[in-house]
Amino acid sequence: MTLILILCVVGIVAVLAELVLPGGILGVVGALCLVGAVIATYLSYGGVAGTIALAIVVLAGVATLSLWMRLFHRLPFTRQLVLGDAVGVDDGMRKRQDMTGRTGRALTDLMPSGRGEFDGEKIDVVAEGPSIRRDARIEIVETRGPSIIVREIREGG
Repeated sequence: MTLILILCVVGIVAVLAELVLPGGILGVVGALCLVGAVIATYLSYGGVAGTIALAIVVLAGVATLSLWMRLFHRLPFTRQLVLGDAVGVDDGMRKRQDMTGRTGRALTDLMPSGRGEFDGEKIDVVAEGPSIRRDARIEIVETRGPSIIVREIREGG
């Protein structure tokens, strides 16, 4: 009985420590201790007690994981591990969404990406189709997130 309790305590402590310490070794050691405790229960006390121990370990694990997922970001020692700032579209990206239709010139060969200049502003761009040679006239045809898609303006068309 003592061995079973020691294995359970060591397993629970190791698994809980793994939740905040990186590496994975403590989690494996904890899981092995818990499995060892269940096996020792089967061997010492028979099938009914072993099945009850297995059910308790599984239910406790599911309940702990559920609680951990709900409360992780609120705990004082884990707040610094969670990104608190909002992630989304910044002002620069929002401004670039309105650039469709502007014309400029390619500062580098676009194969398919490179630099373009639009009204004195140098911007990273991506060619819509085949590569575009340097100094070619280009037009912004689309913006996809941070990517600005350009097409070469052909003379006479």
